[in-house]
Amino acid sequence: MAGQLIPLPEIAPPAPHKLTAPQRIQMWAELMNTCEQLLLAGLRRQLGSERDVFAAYHDWYEEQMAAHDRAVLTMVEEFNRRCGPHAG
Repeated sequence: MAGQLIPLPEIAPPAPHKLTAPQRIQMWAELMNTCEQLLLAGLRRQLGSERDVFAAYHDWYEEQMAAHDRAVLTMVEEFNRRCGPHAG
């Protein structure tokens, strides 16, 4: 599917089979930490310095949450339009 970010199960890399639940959680936490470090590195590169990285991160996060809220509101409005009391 075009634009799909998550690979199809047939082509996705396999998850380690013999990990315990705590090990899987640890692996996920390490992945999230790595993603955060990549985001901060990108912000440092854009800013050219370390001094305002966390302020830039805060601004980026606020915009992400605002965009998320707008998307959810749009979905709710569409749901209400399609399934509301006057739908159909």
